[in-house]
This record gives sequence, structure tokens and C-alpha cells, in this order.
Amino acid sequence: MKALLYEFSLPRLAFARIAGLFSLRGFLTKLGPIRLKEFPKPKIKADDWIVVKTKYCGICGSDHKQIFLDGNRDNPMTALISWPQILGHEAVGIVEKVGSKTKLKVGDRIALNPWISCLPRGIETVCKACRIGKNTLCRNFTKGFLSPGVHAGNSSDATGGFAEFFPAHESMAIPIPEDITWDQALLSDPFSVAFHSILKVNIKPKAICAVYGCGNLGLLTILILKKIFEDVQVIAISRFPHQTAMARVFGADLVIDSSPPNRVIEKIADYVDCDLYYFKQKKPWLIEGVDFLFDTVASPETFETGIRVVKARNKNSESYIPDSGTIVVTGVSSPKRFEWTPWYFKEINIIGSNAFSIEEFEGIREHSYYHYFRFLQEGRLDPTPMITHKFALKEYKKAFLTTRAQKKYKSIKVAFSYTNDEELNTR
Repeated sequence: MKALLYEFSLPRLAFARIAGLFSLRGFLTKLGPIRLKEFPKPKIKADDWIVVKTKYCGICGSDHKQIFLDGNRDNPMTALISWPQILGHEAVGIVEKVGSKTKLKVGDRIALNPWISCLPRGIETVCKACRIGKNTLCRNFTKGFLSPGVHAGNSSDATGGFAEFFPAHESMAIPIPEDITWDQALLSDPFSVAFHSILKVNIKPKAICAVYGCGNLGLLTILILKKIFEDVQVIAISRFPHQTAMARVFGADLVIDSSPPNRVIEKIADYVDCDLYYFKQKKPWLIEGVDFLFDTVASPETFETGIRVVKARNKNSESYIPDSGTIVVTGVSSPKRFEWTPWYFKEINIIGSNAFSIEEFEGIREHSYYHYFRFLQEGRLDPTPMITHKFALKEYKKAFLTTRAQKKYKSIKVAFSYTNDEELNTR
């Protein structure tokens, strides 16, 4: 089978870094860390594992950040992963082979639940996080019979969907209902990331929420807030015109250009009708402002702007869950100094939100993918307009460049397609 190999090699990383100074294509040179290679098909790893023929695999922000070498070498997450890697965790496909102890059948359509926690690792006495369905916080990501890795694609053993086939434990294979399209299933993972982040806070009717960034996670956050929750006002902070247009399609009440930050703060103050506080010509800030901000970028600039526009924290007197004054962070960027005085002054709560798991919503406790499928079946939303590009795996350089150069290509969700259907490259 054909697959994209990513190698952690200092010479390859250094070459890509230098070549990337001249053009984005420099990061994708054959002498860099990623290249297309021929591999044997994956084998059944245990009786409760399967092999899946890939149909589509989305390119996540974490994938292209790794490929374009965004981030720090001292990132502690590297202690939980292994190389070489075949990336790609937003995968859907058709079951090709099954182990003797699985309930799945050859031909079943599945969406990959990528977490390689206790059960996939063959650990019989599961950790406390996995026992309650929070396998994204598993304590055993470096143990068991698999090499270290948090999810499919960042373990050298549990390869991902940037290949024609990928392996999966039965707990990682979520059956796709017959009335759910492939495009809808393709968005199961990023939808669930956004949904999980919203459930971190107590969204009530009349709440005013801001969403920083209108890429995949930002647009899905807007869609969920407007279509699943009752009477929520959403302010979107967007970087590119095509993102602004999609934010409006998904229901945003106000869309603000992300630059300059001063103007973002002023427009939010005008929308919520609250006082602005200035210090000479520096950035203004608000004591009132939005109830919640979902930061899908998490750069120093978005952090600093976020703590300036979120209102002072107000706790629910019964549950002590904040009713306002909270920032939920799903984005990942390199750290840098910023002015954070409003953080402690307003007692703002900043919450990290990692991926998804078992979620309780509307009285139903189940895996996030099943909530998503239910919303689709009930006709409450459809996020597929945000799928803008599909490429064959051999076109991986063009796919990654399209993902990276969002303004040039008007890209939002970019995916690899392992099919000859007419949709390929038509969007």
C-alpha cells in the first residue's frame, strides 16, 4: 500500500527548516521528514483488532503544524509519542479484515475513534480515566503492547489514515449509520472536538459567546452553538474573507476581522454595549464583555485579546460552575509573552479542552460521535459545506499547501480521498 511516512530525524528536520525559509514547498522536499512510500498492508494486531480500507482522511491542524514544523522541540507531548509515523486520525473507511473476537464485519463502514488508550493496548486493568469513558486522559499511553502514542497516527504501531489501509482496535471503530453520508462521517472527529469544548461550560439561553478563529474548529463551534443550543448569540473573529462567509452561513450573529486586535475589542464592546478602558494608545479592555470565548487559535495575540474581552467571572451559586468569564482553549500555538493582567483581575477561568470522549448531553450519555450522528439524523445541522478540497494521496504536497495557504486557496477542511468518485478536486 502507499502511505506518507513521517520520520523524526534531525538532519531531515534541519533540511526542511532551511528549505522552508525559501518557500512552503521546502518543507515537503524528499529530503525532509515526510515522503510517500510503499508499505506492506497492516496486519491484525490482536483478536479484537481490525484492518480498515481508508475512504477519506481529513487533514487536522495538528497534522499540518507538524509537517510545517510549527512548535517547540521541548513540547512535553513528545514523551507520549513514537516515530516513524503515518499520520492521519480523522479517518473513515470500510472494514477489510477482522480479528476473531470482534463484532464488526467485513464491509462495515466505520469512523475512526483514534485514541489508543488502555483497551487498544491490551491492558486488562484499565486506568481510572478510561473507566469513566475519558480515554483522552488515559494514564497508559506509553504502556501495553503498542509503542507510545496518544492516538492513531502518532504511534509507530498504530498507523493512521494517510495510507490506503489502517489498523484499529474494535473500540476505535465507530459504525456509521446507513443514513449518514461519507462527507458527514468525515467530520465526526473535528465536530466532536468542538462539541467537547462547548460542554466544558454552562451555556444558557441569552449567553453571548465569542469564537476566536474560523478554521475547522471555530466554524464547527459556531454551528453547534447556533443549531444545538437555545438562543445563544455568537460573535465570530475571522481572519480571511472566505472564513467570514462560512461563519455567516453557519449562523454567526456578528463577524469581526481579527486584525487589528484593538478593533476586535472595540467592536465587541459596541455589540454588548459596555464600557471600554484605555491606557494611552495601548489596547483597550473590558470588565463586562462576552460570557464565554472559545479560542481555537491559542496564539499569544488571541490569548491576550481574549482575556480583555471576556467579562469578569460569575459563579453559579448552586453548582459553582462559572456562568461567565471563561475561556475554553482548543487551539495549539507556540508560547510567547503577553500582557495578562485582566486574567487575574477579572478572575477569568481558562480551561484546556482536549479532543472528545463519552459525553452527557440532553439526558443521553454516549460517545460524542453518536451525539453527532443523532444531530444529523434529526436534521438539526449539517457541517459538510466546510469541506472545500479533496486530493488523492499522491497529491499530498498540493494537499498540504492548500491546507496551509488558506487565503490563497480558500480552504477550510481539506481531506485525502482514496476513491475515484466524481467529487475529487471538484470543490
